[in-house]
Amino acid sequence: MIKQILVFTVCFLLIALQGISSATELDSTLNSTAPPSTPGENAIIMGYVTDAGMNTPYSGALVEIFYINHTKPLAITRTDYQGHYRFDIPPERGYDIYVRVGEMPTMQSVYVSPGQIQTVNFKISVKKVTNEQFTEDIGFRVVVIVAVVILLIILIDQIYLRKRREIKELDKERQKLEEKMGTSGEAPDLRFTGREGELMGLKKEKTQFEYMINLTNIKYHTRKLDEESFREIVRDYQKKLIEIEIKIKELEREKEKSRE
Repeated sequence: MIKQILVFTVCFLLIALQGISSATELDSTLNSTAPPSTPGENAIIMGYVTDAGMNTPYSGALVEIFYINHTKPLAITRTDYQGHYRFDIPPERGYDIYVRVGEMPTMQSVYVSPGQIQTVNFKISVKKVTNEQFTEDIGFRVVVIVAVVILLIILIDQIYLRKRREIKELDKERQKLEEKMGTSGEAPDLRFTGREGELMGLKKEKTQFEYMINLTNIKYHTRKLDEESFREIVRDYQKKLIEIEIKIKELEREKEKSRE
């Protein structure tokens, strides 16, 4: 769980840094201008960006100019407080002017001659974000964050409770095995004679190994034993347990034959 949280945090930081880098790159391009041409031959494309709904100047709108059918902007600027923008560009070319506000950009195409001053105005419809909407958006994000934190707490709590239940079940099994062995923890070192005695001894030994596997499980779940040691110890006990079970089955078959 801790590893997953760390990975999520690192990814979030990388995305945030990428966003900062992109914003810095955009700010650096806002001061770019069109390639210089011979004095007196420049053309000018200028205009105003206004809010169609309010009929007021729109300041801070991103305006880009492209050669027609080109994908790289020739110059980028933003409108001033009066909604005004201006480009000094080489003449005798066609240009696409984009105003990027909101999700959908607005575009117009023009052709300019030497010394021409071409006015290109834009009226855009923008949904203004009111203080109430901004507050609602912040409130929604806070609710989402709180919900995620609560879910994480519940998940961690469930993992902890499941671990406690497993330990409790193992402890019950340990008590049953102790009762079966007739001792408080260790199997008695009894010696048996004859086939019947050997069978009883093997069953006692089987119970002892089951008890040791149970204790190993408890130590592992209470973090008193690392996973590698746990697997190695349990594997050895289970191997011996299988050998004992095979011997018990062989003796029981011989016992059944002798009765026949």
